[in-house]
Amino acid sequence: MLRLAHNTSSMVEQAMYVSRAGFYVSTQPTLFTRNVPTRYYGYVTQPWFIGHSQRENRHRAVRWFTSQPEHASNTEPQVTVSVPVDSNNYWYGVLGMSIPVRTMQQFLRNAIDKNLDGEYQLYDSKLRFLTSSNPDHPTGNIFDPRELALLAQAMEHDTRGGIRMDSRYVSWKRLDHFDGVLVRVHTLSEGVRGDFGSISIALTLLWALFTTMLLISWYVIRRMVSNMYVLQSSLQWQAWHDTLTRLYNRGALFEKARPLAKLYQTHQHPFSVIQVDLDHFKAINDRFGHQAGDRVLSHAAGLISSSLRAQDVAGRVGGEEFCVILPGASLTEAAEVRRTYSPEVK
Repeated sequence: MLRLAHNTSSMVEQAMYVSRAGFYVSTQPTLFTRNVPTRYYGYVTQPWFIGHSQRENRHRAVRWFTSQPEHASNTEPQVTVSVPVDSNNYWYGVLGMSIPVRTMQQFLRNAIDKNLDGEYQLYDSKLRFLTSSNPDHPTGNIFDPRELALLAQAMEHDTRGGIRMDSRYVSWKRLDHFDGVLVRVHTLSEGVRGDFGSISIALTLLWALFTTMLLISWYVIRRMVSNMYVLQSSLQWQAWHDTLTRLYNRGALFEKARPLAKLYQTHQHPFSVIQVDLDHFKAINDRFGHQAGDRVLSHAAGLISSSLRAQDVAGRVGGEEFCVILPGASLTEAAEVRRTYSPEVK
């Protein structure tokens, strides 16, 4: 009856019933009578038979196993689906069907939604490759030994999960009633081509655009603030200094001198002032011109500046008049400072 029910066009290569009482029935005949015990022993030692003991399969459910082919000439692994045959809580035997791995690939491709991205791969419990939904990988996996070790380590802690490997994302799930695992591999190119990838690219471009705008705005504002600071410093210097002599002007000199004089007076420290007036300056202007007069003023201001200490303040208070503030200097010290440039400034 098994042979009559067997359809050669189906994906099942062999259907068999193996009894614990010492006999079996198979759709594939035994060539020689002397091979019957050997074949029976091969059946009862297979995982798909041992795994249906009442201790191993308490729920008496259908289970899937991977096994080696019955004939030595065939090296292709098989997937065997089997179910225990019980009556009155007694285990009589196992009814099973063997499916070649080559037909599992077509079955796997037909079972997958065409709109789903990624490659599906089927592995046994020892992570030995069985088949793939990708026609380019029908006989080999795409993982090297290191990646398989990482995958096995991740599978020890849960029945499902995911792990990132370089540009691929690998998700996996252990199948119910099957001593194996189904692996799904997503590549970066597949993610980019998908809807989520398009959205991610659009968001990335928007982020890059806004980031570029922020950087440009920051640079422009920074340049504006820097230019304003330079302009403010320049205007402040021009407001406080005499552009010809580069000393403090009259207003700035008084602003600096007033608090210094009050401070040194409060602490009763010496405070000296030197008033410098260039003689015959009008005659120089009248005889040699204003350009010569400007050079005389600049030269005199340079001599005065070279004699100043760190705390001293000097400024131009009039046309040819200069004033030098010497905080902490006594009259004798002020006279000594005056003598440093008196040979050239009269």
